Amino acid sequence: MKNIFIYLLIASSFLSSCKEMELDLAPEDYFASGSFWKNNDQVAGAMLGLHGQLRGQQQTLWSLGELRGGTLRNGTADIGTSSLNSANIIIQDIRESSPGFSAWAGLYGPLFQVNNFIYQVEKADYLTEAQKGYYLGQAYGLRAFYYFYLFRTYGRVPLVTEPQAAVNTPSSAEEAYKARTETELETMAFIKSEIDKSEKSFGIVYDTKNQKAQWSLAATKMLKTEVYLWTAKVDLDGKAPQNVKADLDIAKSAVEDVIPRYSLQNNFSNVFQSASIPAMKGNSEIIFTLRYMNQEATNFFNNFIYAASDDISGYVDENGMAIPKDPLQAGSTGIIRYQYKIDLYKLFEKNDTRANATFINFNKGSTSATFLRKFLGTLIDGVRNYSDDYPIYRLADAYLLLAEIKNKLGQDPTDEIMKVRNRAYNGKAPLFVNGTFESNELAIYYERTKEFVSEGHQWFDLRRMQDASGKPLVFRRDLPLVGVLDNTESQKHKLLWPIDLGTLSADPKLTGQQNPGYSGT
Repeated sequence: MKNIFIYLLIASSFLSSCKEMELDLAPEDYFASGSFWKNNDQVAGAMLGLHGQLRGQQQTLWSLGELRGGTLRNGTADIGTSSLNSANIIIQDIRESSPGFSAWAGLYGPLFQVNNFIYQVEKADYLTEAQKGYYLGQAYGLRAFYYFYLFRTYGRVPLVTEPQAAVNTPSSAEEAYKARTETELETMAFIKSEIDKSEKSFGIVYDTKNQKAQWSLAATKMLKTEVYLWTAKVDLDGKAPQNVKADLDIAKSAVEDVIPRYSLQNNFSNVFQSASIPAMKGNSEIIFTLRYMNQEATNFFNNFIYAASDDISGYVDENGMAIPKDPLQAGSTGIIRYQYKIDLYKLFEKNDTRANATFINFNKGSTSATFLRKFLGTLIDGVRNYSDDYPIYRLADAYLLLAEIKNKLGQDPTDEIMKVRNRAYNGKAPLFVNGTFESNELAIYYERTKEFVSEGHQWFDLRRMQDASGKPLVFRRDLPLVGVLDNTESQKHKLLWPIDLGTLSADPKLTGQQNPGYSGT
């Protein structure tokens, strides 16, 4: 694996230079220096570093989970002439020569740092057992989280758990290469074992750090819910799930352990308004989030604001009221690169407060467009600062995952659906009526589509959720904003992404290992 070898060489050369210089202070953003790993404060700093690296992957996580979900426009933005990004991914024109992501989406870099953290902490005799357990619970959870993204993207992947640069620096590229797992089942078994290690390390400690911006036992339980729900519903190695009831029961137990520990915000807007106010970050609904702060780090959602030069005169909102100059342009930077389809906005019923908390609707003559309002930061001294937190897990997700689990078990998901729906409608939501498996599944899917816009769930929901025959919703082209692939042999391979040609050609252990269906494209 070319990228893995490069990461190892960089790490080993950095270590050598530090030793030669005999630095008194270890660089706090690098965890393998001989002068590091001496006390609890350094380990705590290293854990913050791991979360900083995860935050650095936010756009990648969003892209892998959102771009292919059928809700984004491609081509030119509705207002102005800005050319939108990632059109080939949005329209499913994915080839090994132009996959959109290379080098395993860059996720092995932060994974190597997690591996080294685990190695260093496991042998740390200066930590108490309680300290060591909490740190390892976080690290094993993060490692499982990264690998679950890799699995859902590529299927079989190389499983790298040893920090070779810190322990045994390879002398050649060949020594650093590691083959993909033989089966998807093997990859998933590893992820489940990491989740088990995380749970055992945490024990019963549900404490959270840094206003929910550090991994916790609750985050591990949410990941466990996702993983076991996936194996209960999604084919592995071309075979239907083998342990549906057992996996669903495990997922159900995990999420039910999380739910009582959190509470929904009174209204939908508060979830995200709180995410931009330092004192209110990590509100009662948040389980785990990526933290952004003014003058520290910003998210990538500046890509969703139309250019300041775009003329919006004459546009009115959904109520026919003139749009002032201007709710989003003030302090904006750059030009729009991503825009959601107006059809997504039209899915929301009139009294659903999520519609206008998520979007601003623009109308002028035959033009009707929508622009993302969510995650677009706050004005600080006239400058728009993109410091909204990006939630990975929140309570509404837990409720709707539980609804999905119950539906697959043949149980009534009404209570969980209505909790989310009532909040969206200020307590006056249309009543959900329990029906067939497919009608319930679609209701849950649409609830998730409206609840989690731009939170990176859409593509994974389509792959996991099913119609009456057990086929993934990703093939249901007859449903608006659902089906994005043809249910034919020519399209089925696109459930997984291809490995880019550069990685394939550089790594001899990947010869003949391209995901099926991409060879020669």
